[in-house]
Amino acid sequence: MSNEIDWQTLASEFGLLKANRECSGSDYARRALEQIVGEDALRRSVDYYVAGHRGSELARSVLWQLRPWSAMSYCYEIFKGPNELPIRRKAVELLRVVADRRALPWIKDFVDDSDPGIQAWGIGVLDQLLFAELIEPEEAEDLIKAAEAHQSEPVREVAGRIRIYLNERVEMEDRKNP
Repeated sequence: MSNEIDWQTLASEFGLLKANRECSGSDYARRALEQIVGEDALRRSVDYYVAGHRGSELARSVLWQLRPWSAMSYCYEIFKGPNELPIRRKAVELLRVVADRRALPWIKDFVDDSDPGIQAWGIGVLDQLLFAELIEPEEAEDLIKAAEAHQSEPVREVAGRIRIYLNERVEMEDRKNP
């Protein structure tokens, strides 16, 4: 693990090197870490977590910090694939903390799934994206409305909590900026 990291090449690949300056930020840092760790290792970390092995919570926490696209997209692959239901549920549950805005289009698939567990974890993904302010409320409005009218009571309950949270957030912002 003592390999030298070629930061200049990484920065160049990401388009961060400009004529007289450099750019960066936390999103680029996550992308760099994803490349350094390796997509295969991150996908294996997803497998490790969904299998429930000892130490899987540490894997979950690392994936949460990195929010790597490779792990996000792999969780979605597991959900869509022919895996056993508990594994599919666990992949959606992991997405609650691993997802960023790129997972927003998948939430409808989760909430529309026939399994109540996947439905519940799926609306939880939306809840976390909003709570972590990774998406704007306007981007989620159609999903919230659909969840408020969903046949599943747990999905409707989470949608109600989301609505309350968003209303409170607006009230707090209004108080800060009268």
